[in-house]
Parts: sequence; C-alpha cells; structure tokens
Amino acid sequence: MKSLRKVVIIQRVLSHYRRPFYELLRERLAGAGIELVLIHGSPSESEARKKDGVEIEWAHSVKNRSIMIGQHELYWQPCLKHIRGADLVIAEQASKLILNYVLVACQMIGLKKVCFWGHGRNFQEHNASVVGEGIKRFMSRHAHWWFAYNDLSASVVRSLGYPENRITSVQNAIDTRRLVAAQQNVTQAQLQHIKRDLGIKGDNICLYTGGMYPEKRLDFLIEACVQIRKDISDFEMIFIGGGPDDSKIKEAAEKHKWIHYLGPKFDEEKVPYFMVSKLFLMPDAVGLSVLDAFALKTPLITTNSSHHGPEISYLVDGVNGVIVRESNDPSVYAAQVSRLLKDDKAREKLIAGCCIAREKYSIEEMAERFAEGVIRALAS
Repeated sequence: MKSLRKVVIIQRVLSHYRRPFYELLRERLAGAGIELVLIHGSPSESEARKKDGVEIEWAHSVKNRSIMIGQHELYWQPCLKHIRGADLVIAEQASKLILNYVLVACQMIGLKKVCFWGHGRNFQEHNASVVGEGIKRFMSRHAHWWFAYNDLSASVVRSLGYPENRITSVQNAIDTRRLVAAQQNVTQAQLQHIKRDLGIKGDNICLYTGGMYPEKRLDFLIEACVQIRKDISDFEMIFIGGGPDDSKIKEAAEKHKWIHYLGPKFDEEKVPYFMVSKLFLMPDAVGLSVLDAFALKTPLITTNSSHHGPEISYLVDGVNGVIVRESNDPSVYAAQVSRLLKDDKAREKLIAGCCIAREKYSIEEMAERFAEGVIRALAS
C-alpha cells in the first residue's frame, strides 16, 4: 500500500479564526491522499492578551523560544523532528523566524521543498525593518512555491521576480457562512436584551471589534466618536477586543457612558453586536475584519491608510464600504460616519454590496485554492 504524501504547515501561533480553515484543508487534502501536519507555537505575552489563541487536537504544539538581537525579537520553533519525511513544508514568510533560514537552506541544496505563505511584504511599512524586508525578499525568491494571501499579495510576490506559475492566490478568508448562519438564529428579543443590558435606547449604534494595539489608532477613533456624538445625540459606540491598548478604551468608557467596552469575543459571540450596529468603524490596519463586515451586513468605514493588510483590496469604496480619503483628521472621518448614520439609502446601498461580497470570499473557497496549490507544488 502506497503511503500518504506528507505536507507540513508551520505557524508561529495559531489564531482562533484559523481553526475552521485547517479542518477543511485537512479534509480536502486527505481526499487527495495527502496527510496534513500542522505545527504551531505559543503566543507572546502581548498576543496572549487578545485571548484568540486556540488548540487543535491533531496539531503539534511547540514552545517558541525568543531571542533578542538589539531591538529585534527573533523566534525559534523546535520542530525539525516533525518535518522529517515531509514531501512539502509550508512556512510563514517572516524574517524574524529563525527556522525559515534553515528551511531555505534546505530548499536551496535540494533537501526539502519549502514554500512560503504570506503577504509578500510588510504592509505596515512604518514597522518594517529595512534589513528584515531585504532578507525576506531574498528568501522569498528561493521558495519552491508561494501561497499568497490574495491577488494583491500575489502581485507583490511577482514584483520580486518570482515566477507567476508557482504562485497560488489563496484568497484569505474566515468562516463567513458560520457567521451568516448564526445571524439567522438571533432573535429580536435577544437584540433588545443586549441594548437594555448596555443601557442603549437609540438606534444610532456603531461597532469596533478587533485587536487593540497602536496600529489600530484607537485614539483617532475615540476622538472621532466624540465628534460624532456631538452631531448625533443618541450615538453609541461598542468596542469588542483586547490587546496592549485596551486600557485606552476602558478609560474612554469610564469617561463617556455612551462608550461600551465588552472585552474579547469570538465567532458567534460577536454576531448580535454587529446586528444592533449600523456601521463597523476601523480607521486603520484593516485585515480579515472586512469579511466580518460583509458577512454580517455592517458596512466598514476606514481611511486611506498605508497600514492596511492585503485584505483591504476586498473593500470597494462606495460599493461595500467606505474609505475616507483623509486618513489623519478625525473630524473628516466623523463627518462621513455621521452622514451615513443619517442617510438610510446610502447605507442600504453599502449593505447590498456587502451581501454580494460575502458570497465571493469564503473559507471553503480558500481551502479549495490552498489544496489545489499544494497538489500542484507536490507535482512540480
């Protein structure tokens, strides 16, 4: 009996939202005679505050070891024993992962087929290390195959001189269908209960949900919310999430009774809060959260920042969300949000766009694309 081909995916940490994807991918690959081995490390102290780590029963968990070199933190994942006998190894594209240097060396001398999965570059350029990005570009060109987050990332990889016929655009996604199903099960009585618990009487409610760290510019958002409240007297703002900057939201909630901080919530937990909200406010560093907005029909309002992830390409300004062109003035952002809260027709147009977009970007499509890429990479 022929043994299964073995594919290993290595992740520095395993986030909550990725679990359904790995389950689908494992099932899809098994049907093609391929064993998926998933290896992941533990979150750092600051990442642990977001409380979005998760364990998968069949995955291998290793203890990450961090090493400081100057002001840069590098990580070593002790997982070489798990990649023995692997026909394909897929690693995150990151210069801070010491294991990647070992893997690329193995690829270059023909010991392993090593692939990268990632953005193509650091989209948060203000945090990017010149040396790190240079190393990343060098290593990226030597991968056996590339799994780009989406078409925007694929174009970045092509710009490095990497062959287009060895790039798979996986169309990075979350389990939107699960969110839609959860939305259909929420009753009006439950929504009214949430509003009563929070002391909200009006309907002009907006929401932020996501990580709380400097790149999200929560100070900007709080200032914009204060200005919206001056314009719309019954405006209320709900914050969901956690991270090193969550203290800013806690302080704002103590100062303003119309600001409500609920801490981290995941998957179906956050669905009712989208349903009571008219708009999803995230001025910066938008990533997969745009798919929450699509799935739950709560248009996302952001700014024309250079710090967004590649998933910002899913948002079409004026069609399924809004990109405010002035990225540094909270009053301009606030004025746009106020206008949409007052204009039901404009908001309904954006909701219609969300409904179309949520059919296009799904975790099922992502798993299918990724599996096809794996099969092609094994055969090449």
